Amino acid sequence: MHEHPFAAVQTTVSSEPEAEALARRIIEERLAACVQVTQVRSYYRWDGVQSSPEQLLTCKTASPAVSALKSLIAREHPYDEPELIVLPITDGSEGYLDWVSSETR
Repeated sequence: MHEHPFAAVQTTVSSEPEAEALARRIIEERLAACVQVTQVRSYYRWDGVQSSPEQLLTCKTASPAVSALKSLIAREHPYDEPELIVLPITDGSEGYLDWVSSETR
């Protein structure tokens, strides 16, 4: 995962309190510089076709922190099988990416 120096890691939870708790933990552990939370409606197949409101967390981080971030999400996520997607950040403003780097371990 170190082909790109930065990544956006995404996961979803079912409620705003769960999103807030997980986002705060991620920031406190310095595993991401920023976690954005967005309300979404997900449609998926899990024991049939389902639809539910969810909170999408997008964590902007440096690639060396991705492994620890994935471990934290796996350990503390309330779902049996959480969404966990890592998207490479291929470009961005130099100042913002410098900040992401300085805020993550």
